[in-house]
Amino acid sequence: MSKAQPSPISYDFLPFGIFPNSEALLSAPSMATLKMIDIAVNFTDGMFKGIYNGKQYHKGDIAAVLSRAWSSGVDRIIVTGGSLEESKEALAIAETDGRLFCTVGVHPTRCKEFEDSGDPETHFQALLSLAKLGIEKGKVVAIGECGLDYDRLHFCPPEIQKKYFEKQFELAYATQLPMFLHMRAAAADFCEIVERNKSRFTAGVAHSFTGSDEDCAKLLSVSGMYIGETLLSL
Repeated sequence: MSKAQPSPISYDFLPFGIFPNSEALLSAPSMATLKMIDIAVNFTDGMFKGIYNGKQYHKGDIAAVLSRAWSSGVDRIIVTGGSLEESKEALAIAETDGRLFCTVGVHPTRCKEFEDSGDPETHFQALLSLAKLGIEKGKVVAIGECGLDYDRLHFCPPEIQKKYFEKQFELAYATQLPMFLHMRAAAADFCEIVERNKSRFTAGVAHSFTGSDEDCAKLLSVSGMYIGETLLSL
């Protein structure tokens, strides 16, 4: 890489009313005629601090990315939490602007953090406490990003992914928040777990979906499930 490019925004957009608990979103400033939310912005990624492959290429540019997003018609942004620490950072970022919100959860490639903590239940309770704090602040609007990713098993084996994906339905049930879900090369197990836990969450969006038409139909048969419009997936 000879020259780092400005940090990109993501391309997961959904109609404004998809989140059942969107009162906080509705009350935020600067309403647009066509209200779209970017639901998958990874502002906790090092690229937004100007860091690529461990090397600093430019200053942090979240402010510039946000300015570009607002001027392009994005009305609200949900910052993705992918681990306990990232979820804390996502909440801190969300508190800087009335149009920013966030999720709390653990990405499938990070699920080893539950067991690496030495006490998975305490780790889970820390996530739950953070989610409740963020709800009180009007900033946490979904549980996630959680799910299954079998394309990158070098980060986390499938059995651990499945165990802690299922565990995070407890977060959704306890908070009554929708779920921001990740499904990559894991359609059969993902659909099975969602079906088994469909009574424990109010709604969900499957992001990074790589399944077949049949898998899509199976997911959409679950009440409150949607498929995210993902135009770019690495």
